[in-house]
Amino acid sequence: MGKTVAITGVNSYFAQTVIPKLAADETVDRIIGIDVTPQRKSHPKLEHVQADIRSPNLDKVLKGVHTVYHMAFIVGELRNKEEAWDININGSKNVFSACVKNGVKKVIYTSSATAYGAHPDNHLSLTEDKPLRGNKDSYYSYGKVQVENFVTEYFQDHPEVKLVILRVGLGVGPNINNMFSDFWSRKVYGFMLGRHPHLQLIHEQDLGDALYLAYKKNLQGVYNVAASDGIPARWAFKQAGVRLFDLPTPVMKVLANVAFTLHLETVSQGWVSLSEYSIHMNTDKFRKATGWEPKYSSEAAFLDYLNNRNKSGKGARAS
Repeated sequence: MGKTVAITGVNSYFAQTVIPKLAADETVDRIIGIDVTPQRKSHPKLEHVQADIRSPNLDKVLKGVHTVYHMAFIVGELRNKEEAWDININGSKNVFSACVKNGVKKVIYTSSATAYGAHPDNHLSLTEDKPLRGNKDSYYSYGKVQVENFVTEYFQDHPEVKLVILRVGLGVGPNINNMFSDFWSRKVYGFMLGRHPHLQLIHEQDLGDALYLAYKKNLQGVYNVAASDGIPARWAFKQAGVRLFDLPTPVMKVLANVAFTLHLETVSQGWVSLSEYSIHMNTDKFRKATGWEPKYSSEAAFLDYLNNRNKSGKGARAS
């Protein structure tokens, strides 16, 4: 008898990279896709359940499930921070509780490189044992840390469940459509004066492979997942045709908050903080455990995104 795999946040960019691989796996009979929004894409074996991850009925949805990918998380900033926190933190707690109630064998939680935080004293090539220092003014970064801390402690009391935490770099590729592709599509953009951060990316094809291997391999614990190299953020904007103008970081944060309040921007100062310094991870642990080798470097992944964007005619736009 085949296995049932469930994915929260099934409409997300991350989830879409792994669904075709799971659907093609003969050991997978069913894929239960859970999302608060209606189904966007259909795939063989995929059954869409439109539900909030905070729903008290979630344990019924996960009945008979072998593996759960927990990907539901608010990335685009909500103006109601209490609601965002409730979804990200309490929603995650509800998912993990439902997993235990249903005897789920493996939980794969997609965390983020941003859980390490962007700080001037960051180590180059951060390993999984380094402390998590998410930026407290970033609901996203700090939220990822809070969920990681909770899920790690929670499943210590449930050793029958294999917990896999993937700290993933910034995903990019032909299908990206989020705040980052918006930033890279502008004609002009503000940047932090005197700052030269690097971006560690992962191509969506490599991401799908990594997520699939997390299901197939006998993994447990925390793993960094990204391309090995990093690219200068300034170089990326230049390649994308975006002209940068530098401003002092405190000014950038104030302007971001004002623009967010006036609905002129979709993010506030937290994303400025996350962009100020490099976050670069060592990915040797995941490679050795799975044999995974990314086909794209960070540079190649970004150039592939640009190449496909240019082919589609979606070039730089006015900011």
